[in-house]
Amino acid sequence: MQFLKELDDKFRDNLKIFMADDIISLKEIDQKARSINELGHVLSEITSLSLSQKEITLVYDEVFADIILSTYFTACALDKPAQAVLRRALELGVAIVYLWDLPHAYWGWKSHDSDLKFDNMIEHLSKPSYQTFIKTINPKYKSEQLFDYTEVNRVYRFLSNTIHGKISTHEAILSDRFSFNPADCQNNIVLIIHVQDILLELFKNRFPNSFEILMTRMPHINK
Repeated sequence: MQFLKELDDKFRDNLKIFMADDIISLKEIDQKARSINELGHVLSEITSLSLSQKEITLVYDEVFADIILSTYFTACALDKPAQAVLRRALELGVAIVYLWDLPHAYWGWKSHDSDLKFDNMIEHLSKPSYQTFIKTINPKYKSEQLFDYTEVNRVYRFLSNTIHGKISTHEAILSDRFSFNPADCQNNIVLIIHVQDILLELFKNRFPNSFEILMTRMPHINK
């Protein structure tokens, strides 16, 4: 198992290089990840939640963990695993809003092994009827979409290519495989922040009252 020791040494070296670099964006990732986690706690304090909604608030912890893990993989120069976990964070974040008002879909997902299809979730959230619903619960909502659906699909497609092993995403064939690359690292950091912004916009539009409470607890989110 010598190769495991060699890989571990390489990843440790990558992490040291990463931590030695003054990357301002890391503070932004940390703050936004904690904000997403805290929003789950804010929502859990609502006394009128249904049983399914109470359980859905726990998904925020998983999204937080996936974002942090994606950042850690990025620091170790494990770019593809970082992107794979980030895809999961994006999918679960969208699922929170999709399942919130569809208890039957939640119980199917939890108890009957029903799969959540990203395209179906996006289609549901983009329906004019759903937009009308959002306007009835969020007077400040003036947009015609919860977030940029075209951009969300583009990001999800990019991350999915890693999951599906598209040849353009292969890393083991590169001469500098698993070695720290500043450009690749920065690209992943930007991508992580982009996914966080997508989810925060979605949560702000769907849960306006709870998001306002979040901003009082974590004022930096206003920025």
